[in-house]
Amino acid sequence: MAEAAGLGKIGKNGLLFNSRYGPRLILGGIITTAQLPEMVLPHVEEKGCPEKCFVCQEQCPVGAIGKNGKVDRVACIKHSMKSPLFSYLMKNGSFDPSEIESLNHITGVDDHSIYTCIRCVSKCPYI
Repeated sequence: MAEAAGLGKIGKNGLLFNSRYGPRLILGGIITTAQLPEMVLPHVEEKGCPEKCFVCQEQCPVGAIGKNGKVDRVACIKHSMKSPLFSYLMKNGSFDPSEIESLNHITGVDDHSIYTCIRCVSKCPYI
């Protein structure tokens, strides 16, 4: 939704990349039934990650970010996320990748997780 609103483009590390802030964004939202005035989105030409930059891929300690921009979310989650829901699945050892994807969507709104690795964000040279 943020990409559609013109706030940035999905970068090589799978996160929203903004030309001013790089991948250092925290997004939020509000759900309401209140009547709001019609809004016109600003026209912003976001370029996204520079094509020749591969810092996030090179800095990923588990190689979860491919050169083609595809992120192995399961490898990233196993390495960097501490969450009661995900840790249960990881300890169990047998899970269907679709379960991870489903949980990722469910908990993505407010997952109360602790991320122990943000190298793909902190090493990005673009801010």
